[in-house]
Amino acid sequence: MTALFGVFSFRALFAPDGMAKEFNMDKSSIYIIRVLGAFITPFFLIGIYLIFRPNGPEGAWAYYNLIFLLGLILSIYDTTFFLKGIDTETGAKNSVTDLMINTFTLVASIILIIGLSDKIYI
Repeated sequence: MTALFGVFSFRALFAPDGMAKEFNMDKSSIYIIRVLGAFITPFFLIGIYLIFRPNGPEGAWAYYNLIFLLGLILSIYDTTFFLKGIDTETGAKNSVTDLMINTFTLVASIILIIGLSDKIYI
């Protein structure tokens, strides 16, 4: 998951043109893409920190729960958007790949929370 946050952060902050084209947006969307990248980058940086700190994920329950909530909210929105239940007039589109990434984030966060519950909830 940390690697996914890293890829998204890099694309949003340093290559937003590709993301704008991918989602059928013009250059005026680059600002908001970079703002969203600024929100995701701390997840990447904290994930790197947790990987390399001596006591690992110990006590980091808030981090893993935030990832869960992010995955849950994005999964609900992306699925509803994909099924044309919301924002149909925007001209934007998402793909099954987007749904798979959000599902992975959601499921992986659940697995991590359950598997690390003895460490993160200290």
